[in-house]
Parts: sequence; C-alpha cells; structure tokens
Amino acid sequence: MIQVTLSAIDQFRAKHGGDTSTAETEIRYLLENLISTGRHQRFENGTWRLQADERFAVLLSDDAARVISYTTPHGERTYAQVKAGVPSRSRSKEKGWVRELQTELPICYTNLVLRRFAREVLGTEFTRSTGRKVVEAAHARGMQVQPDRPSNGAGRRRMTDGEGLKWHFVYSPGERPTVVHLSWKSGRGPEAVARAEAGR
Repeated sequence: MIQVTLSAIDQFRAKHGGDTSTAETEIRYLLENLISTGRHQRFENGTWRLQADERFAVLLSDDAARVISYTTPHGERTYAQVKAGVPSRSRSKEKGWVRELQTELPICYTNLVLRRFAREVLGTEFTRSTGRKVVEAAHARGMQVQPDRPSNGAGRRRMTDGEGLKWHFVYSPGERPTVVHLSWKSGRGPEAVARAEAGR
C-alpha cells in the first residue's frame, strides 16, 4: 500500500481543514483516481507528479511508495466534493483580506497561525485593524528561522526560534512555503509563564 506522508496530510489540512484521518482518506481517493485517469509526469530527481484536470495533484517519491506532497488551488472543495457535485463556495471576505496581506511575501501563514501568533506572542487579536501589524511581525520572526527547502521540493520542516516558539513549515513544488502550525517548546510560552506565576 502506498504511504501518505505527514507532509501531504498537513498540506491537505492547510487547504481544506479536517482531521488527519479524513485528510488521508481524501488523498487516497484522489490518488486512486489519478493513477487511472490523471496526467503523469516524472521529474529528473525521479519523483512523480500525478494531476487531475480539475488541478488537484499529488507528488510521489521516486519509488512511487509514498505520497510526499498534495497541491491544489481549490481551498473551498476537495477532489471528492468536486466529483460528488458539491457546489463551489465563494471564499469569505475575511479570507480575502488575509490573503491580500500576504500577496508579496515569500512565505504564507494560515489564518490559524496568524491568530495564534497575535494572541500568544503579541497579546492581541487578529482582526482587520490589527491584521497588517500581525502579518508583518509574524513574517519578520518566521523569516529568521526559515529552513532550507527539502531537496525534492516537498516536505515538512520544524524550526524553533530563540523564544521557544516552534514553526512548522510545509513545502510544495512550485509554491511558497507555508507555516501551518505554531507550538511552544516545553516550558515556554504563555501557559508556562502563567504556571510559573501561579507557583510563586
């Protein structure tokens, strides 16, 4: 059985949400269809790209044993939903302004990442009025820890900054890296500070 890597699952969840199990099931459904009906392309490094006419694609390892990347420009519907005839949902105005704030940046950040950064690092909420400030601050800090792109162009990297904040980067061929999650090193962050103060 072909393995679906955590990187591919994270890329799916960054686009569509949902839990890990749902993401893997959806990717496997897509893969099954792409094997029989998709366009197949092999790169110089041996990896395989399988793409549907609807612009959903996966990248397979050179031995075709692992799905190492998932990409699509469609965030509002999964491949299974397209095939089931689920109508496209127009993106919300909120998501539109968040995307516009990041148009020129070399790294993108999910809404969840920006909300968490605003709340736990800046001590504010991520809103239209604070949006630019939050994005600029998150990007300045993210650029300081941005790791090298994986050799095959796809994958996941985690870096911890000087304050103990872990940045989870996901890479896809031909796309900007995306920070899909933030977490704190053990003993760091707002909760650790609150526990320390309560113990005094």
